[in-house]
Amino acid sequence: MKDTPTRLRAACVAARQMLLALSSVMLLTSAAHPQTSGELTNLQYFPKDISRDELVGIMRGFSFSLNVRCQYCHAVKEGTPLKEANFASDEKETKRKARAMLRMVDAINQQYISKLDPPAANRVECVTCHHGLGKPVTMNALLAETIEKKDVGAAVAQYRELRKKYFGDGEYDFGETPLNILTESLLKQKKPKEAVAIMELNVEVNTPPSGWSYSLLAMSHTANKDIEKAKADFKKILEQNPQNDWARKQLEELNQAKE
Repeated sequence: MKDTPTRLRAACVAARQMLLALSSVMLLTSAAHPQTSGELTNLQYFPKDISRDELVGIMRGFSFSLNVRCQYCHAVKEGTPLKEANFASDEKETKRKARAMLRMVDAINQQYISKLDPPAANRVECVTCHHGLGKPVTMNALLAETIEKKDVGAAVAQYRELRKKYFGDGEYDFGETPLNILTESLLKQKKPKEAVAIMELNVEVNTPPSGWSYSLLAMSHTANKDIEKAKADFKKILEQNPQNDWARKQLEELNQAKE
């Protein structure tokens, strides 16, 4: 009987999954007819004989993959009920772009994925890249753009706000890797102040930091001439890994420079 709690938890999980599945079916059924009306027209990608319910189900998949509503692609005027919308219209660029993206996904799956040896079990889908974002972008690229257009303070504030809003949902990678990659780029660009700000943020939110993160923090402090902080960083690296000859050499050079 020792495994009873485990069985109960498994039963609860299974029940929850069943309820979610039933809820999805109910939502799909209730949403199908209000979102489209009349004969389906201007079908340039989907087969002409596709059913309304099947099409709406696919559209809902797009919505969840990009975390957007019908208005993102379709020309729906503000305040207009969806049942009165002209879904056949190609007025919006996002709809035309969506067709191109669908054909791109087909090409990836049919011309590349299917020809791998052995064949890949997974297929590329909208969510593969978008992860719930209308415009998929990596965290390091997003923050780099903010630093370029505004400053590093705005980028740090942006990261904190995004982490507060999206952490755990999968839209963004809040781990240390994107911030480490961004820092390496900033150091190459001779932007030590920005590098320090990003790495201090990284070590704060991704604790305990890895050796890679501590190394970049130390390099950033050194480049920014924060010598005492850099020495403390190298000491922490050596505490984690006494065999790290690189960190020992850097620390020795900093100590000699002070003398």
